[in-house]
Amino acid sequence: MPSNPSRRRFLQLSALGLGALVSRPWGLLAATEDASGYGGFQVGLQSYSLRNFSEQEALDHTRKLGLSVWEAYPKHVPISTVPAHIAEQKKILGDAGVRLMSFGVVRFDGNETAAREIFDFAHAMGLSSISADPNPDQVTFDMLDKLVAEYKIPVAIHNHGPGHRYNSVNDVLAVVTDRHPLIGACVDTGHYLRSNEDPVDVIHKLGQRVFGVHLKDVRTIYDDEEKARLMKVLDKGRAGHLEREGKIFTILGEGELNVVGVLRQLRELNYDRNVSLEYEENPENPLSDIELCLKTVRDAVAYLDDPEEGFVQLWDGKSFENWKINESPETWKIENGEIICNGPRSHLFYTGALAPCTDFELKVDVMAEPNSNAGIYFHTAYQDSGWPKAGFETQVNNTYHKDPRKTGSLYAVQDVTRQLIPDNVWWTQHVIVQGKRVIIKVDGKVVNDYTQPADAQAGKDFDRILGSGTFALQGHDPGSTVHFRNIRAKKL
Repeated sequence: MPSNPSRRRFLQLSALGLGALVSRPWGLLAATEDASGYGGFQVGLQSYSLRNFSEQEALDHTRKLGLSVWEAYPKHVPISTVPAHIAEQKKILGDAGVRLMSFGVVRFDGNETAAREIFDFAHAMGLSSISADPNPDQVTFDMLDKLVAEYKIPVAIHNHGPGHRYNSVNDVLAVVTDRHPLIGACVDTGHYLRSNEDPVDVIHKLGQRVFGVHLKDVRTIYDDEEKARLMKVLDKGRAGHLEREGKIFTILGEGELNVVGVLRQLRELNYDRNVSLEYEENPENPLSDIELCLKTVRDAVAYLDDPEEGFVQLWDGKSFENWKINESPETWKIENGEIICNGPRSHLFYTGALAPCTDFELKVDVMAEPNSNAGIYFHTAYQDSGWPKAGFETQVNNTYHKDPRKTGSLYAVQDVTRQLIPDNVWWTQHVIVQGKRVIIKVDGKVVNDYTQPADAQAGKDFDRILGSGTFALQGHDPGSTVHFRNIRAKKL
């Protein structure tokens, strides 16, 4: 509610039951909720996912899905400040065991009377944010500056993909920068993927202005035959997306969204608001698909929170003990618990007790700055100079323009050519070697699965034959800066 309302305004708000602000932050409220299986994230539904059901049916389905948090859209919970309506909606939600944390998407223009009704409703319902599509003009945002300061309720600008006025993260940043800190964004991961933007990077750029998240996944259709088949069965709107963008919405985990990366980035922001699954497909019967989407979220949380039993730390976080640098030692330095490489060609070889390894799992947390290139070797051996002849390299390269082989490549053996990770964010590169098979995961998702042919032979310059050996980090470009930390492995 407003911080200094007039007597008339105070009486109006008191009639709605708005006599006092909740004094504690939403994070403390959220911590009391049941978030079993979701690692403390307030995972719920954007009720648009159940738009073909009545409010009561949708609430029943929500509880059967094991969820207790909603972002509602107006069909399910219409906007009204009539006290009887507020009381009725609170009772319906309370009886269902579902807490309404946010609402939207709503429009804002310069009409303050209409905007205040939305804010009065949001306050009466105890919302933590309003998902919105405001007019991108000074009048509207001057008004929103005033209202978020009064009501202490954030406005979260929702992106809607190509053609929308908030298509890109830069479109959002252009209107929120220098505005009140409670004007920010609801990050719809699916629509950002449609706009060819990485939602992990979007969250990183928006930082503390993230006030909502809609989890959706998108898959790019590369095969012409599959595209032709889909064009025959998709509805007009979805077929239009596919025709223009080459993409379709899909079940979470079956597309290109880095769910682990999204959740990791939210944790780094200490995000404590709701994370709303929004599944727009199959509106007549979405429940089994939603179950699969939620399993993907739980799997991502489990990956982040894995105790990693049996793994051994290979680096102590402060020195090069148990590691040996060959040429160009100036390429390597240690700062803030990170190994940072930037300089001429040099390799940092592990010489500790776990080596040599034959079958193993290796996990390395990595962050690359823009236009940077490095690598992680396995089954290799120390040599004083030159490119390691023994073993394999898994590539580290997100936007380095001189080499098409991207992060997750088994270098020059089985390459990845699509960028998987944005710059300036941490990810986990995970290598599993068992027998003649190599699996490379990036943030828990398999991006490379290689089985060595029975007739494979060592080459003249590089062996690239699975056998046994140690690990090494690679740096070779003075213009590249790559960070490594939390290097751990276990023998299988």
